[in-house]
Amino acid sequence: MAMNPPIFIGANSIARIGNRFFLIVEVEAKVPGVEVDPVFAVRLTREQARRLLNAGVMRTTIQNTRPQPRPGLDVEFKGVLFANGRFFSVFDVENSTDTSVLVRINRAQAQRLLRNGARRIKVIRRPF
Repeated sequence: MAMNPPIFIGANSIARIGNRFFLIVEVEAKVPGVEVDPVFAVRLTREQARRLLNAGVMRTTIQNTRPQPRPGLDVEFKGVLFANGRFFSVFDVENSTDTSVLVRINRAQAQRLLRNGARRIKVIRRPF
């Protein structure tokens, strides 16, 4: 009987924020009684981003409005991202694919979300 691995990569994509690139990644850990699925961002060089995009990694959707759930489309708020001087709400959007959506917000909105218990999305700022 084949079992699914307990830890795997969920949504993953490349975001261009200003003149910088970030790999947005969801790590999912699921076993009975445990479901952990944080999102984090890794700063990339332009060349790393180009090569990953050329290899088929999708671009992150960046928009001004929150994605809306509907039948067959699940939307989960994951946290607040501060990247390259900009602020975003981060959503995991799942249907037949698993993608991240960044929604532009201002500093006051970001601070309000954090005060109300939202997670701050960790950014690994130094490219590997």
